[in-house]
Amino acid sequence: LRFTRGMIAFRRNHPVLSRESFYTDADIRWFGPQGRLPDWTDPKSRQFACLVHEDEQRALYLMFNSAEDAIDFSLPPSAQGTRWYQAVDTAHYAPQDMFAAGDELHCADQQTYRLGSRASAILLAR
Repeated sequence: LRFTRGMIAFRRNHPVLSRESFYTDADIRWFGPQGRLPDWTDPKSRQFACLVHEDEQRALYLMFNSAEDAIDFSLPPSAQGTRWYQAVDTAHYAPQDMFAAGDELHCADQQTYRLGSRASAILLAR
């Protein structure tokens, strides 16, 4: 219940996730774990990420790993003057799985993010 309430609040705080129109190429970019475009034709591919721009400075980086092993995702550079913060990571136990708005965990490593097996995570650039 806590997690579901938190995700509802997160979605409300980030209206870009509730848009009724499709994202354009200017709004979203897709990545594989190595930072390149994912190979959508590979049936064994179990990880991907997307970067969703909220405005000129703020962005969301959503990562998904359906594999049995953890994997390191290369992080795209954040806008100048911003840093990556962990908002959600389902590989962690409560209360470290989700942080309230303004309490997100600063990512010490701004180059890579280790995502656990069968997990998803959301990072904020702010």
